[in-house]
Amino acid sequence: MNNVTKLFVIPVLTVLAAVTIIIVLIAVTSSTALAAGDKEVTLNLGGKFCEFYPEDITAALKKLPGVKSVDAVERRKFVIVKYEDGKVTPAQMATAIGGVKEEGKWHCEATVK
Repeated sequence: MNNVTKLFVIPVLTVLAAVTIIIVLIAVTSSTALAAGDKEVTLNLGGKFCEFYPEDITAALKKLPGVKSVDAVERRKFVIVKYEDGKVTPAQMATAIGGVKEEGKWHCEATVK
């Protein structure tokens, strides 16, 4: 390697590596970070055709005090809920999901994963 290459290429590669590491760290911490006092729970879904009604499940959970976000996707057998600790419990969430139904046609059940 000549002196020009050493003076230019090595510092540029070092900076690029450092920037890449910083970007990865930011992405990882921002996607998984919870505010102090917040928790996350995964609830398994059951019941007849429940996985086809994520909007109804989301609406039922968001009515509960302390629920911050609900990640529910159609045809998935679980939901992920972020909530404030002390304001709502996973058991209360499961009960709310149990109320999502249309008599005689479909119903939902939930258990804590």
